[in-house]
Amino acid sequence: MSINFFSVLQALENDKLPQLAKALQMVRQTRRVVLQWIPAHCGIPGNERADELAKEGAVEDQPENSVSFSEQKTIIKALMRPRTNRDDYHTMSREQQVNLIRLRTGHNRLNAHMNRKFKLAPSPTCACSQEDQTAEHILQRCPLLDEERKEVWPSPTPLQTKLYGSRQVLEKTTTFITSAGLIV
Repeated sequence: MSINFFSVLQALENDKLPQLAKALQMVRQTRRVVLQWIPAHCGIPGNERADELAKEGAVEDQPENSVSFSEQKTIIKALMRPRTNRDDYHTMSREQQVNLIRLRTGHNRLNAHMNRKFKLAPSPTCACSQEDQTAEHILQRCPLLDEERKEVWPSPTPLQTKLYGSRQVLEKTTTFITSAGLIV
């Protein structure tokens, strides 16, 4: 777990960030709030940009209260408005979430990761013998999974859509994993 993330949670718990705690409390009245650790540098959209901004903020001198109270209210009101392009990942079952995060980050039980990271697979290669068994390979190209893939996605679908699309698309991805008998 990231020390920064852990520190923020501790600070919230110990009332060391009262303004943030109050803002979260206000948002929670109309929205479900989930604080979740996301692994850094794994290509998750928005996370790389957040990391850049955090680094910039860490090296710059910060005024004691850089956001006025009226700006805080504006931000909170914006957070309370319905979002049109929200990530439906958080509304899925725990099993579906775990499978998607494993596919998104590459930290999974596929041969490529299990061989390189833990030496628990004899080879990183897929059973099709064409290339390493990665999330991209199984979702996009593995000939052994062509039939299952075409049942779930009758027309070509980009990898990014399969991993970060709408809830409907994400459910297709988890359905594909299950129907293919894969353990990710």
